Amino acid sequence: MRRDLTLGAWLVVVWMVLWRDLSWANLLSGIAVAVAAIVLFPRARPLRPGSIRPLAAARFVIGFLWGLAVANAVVAWEVLTPRNRDNEGIIEIPVIDGYSDTLLALLTVVIGLTPGTVVVDHDEAAGRLYVHVLHLNDRERVRRDLVELEARLLDAFGGRERVGDAAGGAGS
Repeated sequence: MRRDLTLGAWLVVVWMVLWRDLSWANLLSGIAVAVAAIVLFPRARPLRPGSIRPLAAARFVIGFLWGLAVANAVVAWEVLTPRNRDNEGIIEIPVIDGYSDTLLALLTVVIGLTPGTVVVDHDEAAGRLYVHVLHLNDRERVRRDLVELEARLLDAFGGRERVGDAAGGAGS
C-alpha cells in the first residue's frame, strides 16, 4: 500500500511538471491518471532479498556481453561482404515451468538484443519459446547456447533448483 502511495505521488508530481502549470485541474487530473495507472497496471511484487546472486549475475552479464559482441561481429561481416550466408530458421527452446513474467520478459529481451535472433512466439501451454535465428547452421549448438543462456539467467535471478531443469531440457 505504501509503495502504491509513493508511486502515485511521484506520478502526480511528474504529471504536474509535464503540464508546467500548478492548477487544481492539473492536480485532480494527475491524481485520476495516477490512480488509473496503479489500478490498471499493478506492479509485480519486489524480488525477495537474496534472490539476485551477484556472482551468477556477473557471469550472466559477462557471458551475454561476449555473445553480443560476437553476434555483432558476425552480422557486421554479413553486411560488409556481398555474399549471402544467411541460413534462417526458427528454433524452439523449452521454457522452465513456473517462470515469473519478469524473468520470461528478461529472457526474451536478452534474446532479442542479440543481433540475428528474435523471439517470435511463446507457447505457454507447451512451455516453448520460438526464436528466429539468422545464422542457423547448427540447430543443436544454437539450441544449446539458448538453453545455457536461460540457465545462466535462472542461476542469477531465479531459483537454483530450476537451473538443473533448464540444463536438462536442452535436448528437447
